[in-house]
Amino acid sequence: MHAFDPNDYRKRVLAAVERRGGIEASDAFELYDIPLDEAGTLGDAEVRARIEEVWGFWQKQRDHPKYRVLAGLLVDEHDELSAPLLHASSRRVEAERVEQLRERRDSERYEMIDAAIDRLVQRHGGIPAGKVPGLEDIGKLSGLTPDQVRARLRRHRILDETAAPTPAATGVSPQRRQQIRKLLAEYDRLLPGEPVPTLLALLGLDFTKARQTGEIHLRAEALRARTRELPPGRVRVVLDELLVHVSDLLEGDAVVDDYLRAIIDDATDLLRPQVRAAVLVEDSLVAGDYEFLVGEAIAAGVDRAAAEKIILALAAELGTTVEGMDLPTNSVATQQGSGTPPISFARPDRSGSRDTGATSGHATPGSAAGGSAASATGPFAGTGGSDYRRVPPLPPPPPARAWEEPLKAARAALRAGHPLAAKGHVAQAQRYVGADSAGTTAVRPVAELVDRVLSEAAVHWRGATTACAGKRFMEALGHLEYLERSASDVPNPDSRGPSLNQLLAQARSALAEADRLFAAAPPAPAAARMRALRAVFEVCADHAGTVAALTDLPVEAPGPVNATRQPDGTVVITWSPSATEEVEYRVTRVQPDGSARVVGRTRGTTLEDGAAGTGAIPVYGVVASVAGRASEMTRSDTGAHAGSGGRAGSGGQVHSDGQPGSFGRARPNGQASQGGPHGGASPAAATDTAPGGMPTVTALSERAGLLTFTWPVGITEVMVVARVDAPPRIPDDPEADRKWKVTNTRYQIDGGAKLPVDLPRPCHLAIASCRREPSGTLTVAAGFAATARIHLDR
Repeated sequence: MHAFDPNDYRKRVLAAVERRGGIEASDAFELYDIPLDEAGTLGDAEVRARIEEVWGFWQKQRDHPKYRVLAGLLVDEHDELSAPLLHASSRRVEAERVEQLRERRDSERYEMIDAAIDRLVQRHGGIPAGKVPGLEDIGKLSGLTPDQVRARLRRHRILDETAAPTPAATGVSPQRRQQIRKLLAEYDRLLPGEPVPTLLALLGLDFTKARQTGEIHLRAEALRARTRELPPGRVRVVLDELLVHVSDLLEGDAVVDDYLRAIIDDATDLLRPQVRAAVLVEDSLVAGDYEFLVGEAIAAGVDRAAAEKIILALAAELGTTVEGMDLPTNSVATQQGSGTPPISFARPDRSGSRDTGATSGHATPGSAAGGSAASATGPFAGTGGSDYRRVPPLPPPPPARAWEEPLKAARAALRAGHPLAAKGHVAQAQRYVGADSAGTTAVRPVAELVDRVLSEAAVHWRGATTACAGKRFMEALGHLEYLERSASDVPNPDSRGPSLNQLLAQARSALAEADRLFAAAPPAPAAARMRALRAVFEVCADHAGTVAALTDLPVEAPGPVNATRQPDGTVVITWSPSATEEVEYRVTRVQPDGSARVVGRTRGTTLEDGAAGTGAIPVYGVVASVAGRASEMTRSDTGAHAGSGGRAGSGGQVHSDGQPGSFGRARPNGQASQGGPHGGASPAAATDTAPGGMPTVTALSERAGLLTFTWPVGITEVMVVARVDAPPRIPDDPEADRKWKVTNTRYQIDGGAKLPVDLPRPCHLAIASCRREPSGTLTVAAGFAATARIHLDR
């Protein structure tokens, strides 16, 4: 297996998947860039490593301007997509399935060219040499190269231009009828809306307009023009193929009747098993079933006249009767025992039977003894003089199954992106179902789909509002566009919050403004460019272009670091500021064993360490950071004195991502704080108004086992620290009894931050804000604000 190359993967895999229409048009082996032919030889560890590489790449692409939607879907589906690949046994089964799937896709790519080849063979007995370039053009529509088309032609004889063509076959072949049905079904899936059962319906015409060649030509040309404006994709390919069939079957008078016959044959094949099932028990077709089947035939693309003839002919074929109707006594079905009689496409005129008294069964003046007047105008006119007699008037047909209409409405609402309306229609359908098992079976999956869409909408609403509050408008736009597309009638869960349209306008406006500011940022000097890029973050905190541009700007390291011990035992660390503007400093204490502990963070140039211990002054390191990027570390043992206690020992390697540990706080105006002599800090020392430069929670309270508070803007996670004997000093207080993290999503789901049931009472609680850096690292504030503390007495 080749090494993973992110740039190559983006161009070779993501672009192809996006072009084909998304995840549904791909498979797990392609998405994780694992060769299918090596599925049986690769080890689990090797496959798992590749899956983790690709998954990490997907996460980084969620801010990509072109692939962010696809990347978000891939991240959401990661667990389901990767599960079959993690173990050798399931991987082999999945490989077999994917191999069959790819073979089927390849056959679909050749479907259009094969249909064209079949038509040429039918007409000419082979492939005329002059038609080969045209076949290559058709192949291009399905992504085939000229070599692939020529390889397909090797099965057939290539004819010289002088060869005499064979007579064209009459009728539409079953293979072509099947191909048209498949294309129309795919068109319905790709562009949901009114069903399109026939090529006439594709052009907005009904069965009776089949011979209006001029109108058909005008509509076909208009559809071709619109199709040429579509971007490359499956929709365009399907329409191009359908328009080829329109040209062949509808734009020439000679073959229109063949296509009309094909429509009737398709409808007959569709309805035959339904008619057989309807007459199985009663041995006749009751009036209600007759009307339902007529409606099904009309939905298949014929008009009512042809639909009635189809049902009557099928009833005759099965040797049964229609309630309230007499079948023609001399019909073709009666004479031959089976088969569908010829059908004319003119709408029947039943007035003759009524005017001649045919309903009474006796001849009247003006009528022939054998009912010739009826035979001249009845629905089987021109089919051998058949008679059509209606017995005394039928009672009105019973209504169709009541649950069908609301169920259709629910499906239509889902296609339109209105799941809330669909839920109402489903509820109505469920009320009508009663004991109808068929109705229960039909309604259940739609109800489940509605519930799933509504659940997803709730998640996207939470993500959108949270992202907008944090000014992460690129992330928000992904959530909002999903809601606009799939759940536009689901309102904001916060009734006082902005609507979907308002949030979309806000996000798009912010992105447009961020794009403008980014484009106007000066290329130099570095300080001016840094200021301009940070201004972009004030508008949109996750602007992808700005994040990428900041990686090219260096962050200057702080100046010399000095550490001085105070009489109370605390150590004051000072340093010269970085040349880069608006940076935050992280101060680290180097332990004697070489490990590192973070003392604290500040935007000033002074910090005191209340937990330095006695003895020699430790070595301290200071790192400047801005927008998730950090400078080199400046240490107190490199060219600077450590203060009254002398210089500390070697200190060893310093890890810039050391774990949060000892308490430290900024010293206002360089004054020392009054902490304890053994590392303990006074409560005031741990209650900065904005520890680490992060906004803090406010309005903290407890009710019914939940902590409730006001989330600060831009904060999506907090750390809750509990201590029984005293208020927590720092987020990493070693004497804390319990600590846990809470995300704003979980907070919204639970209605607050849940307190563990086994939490000791009474106890002291404090909440520290957390920030997720662009690199993915979670940064915890150095301390607690006074508004983020509470004491639970019971």
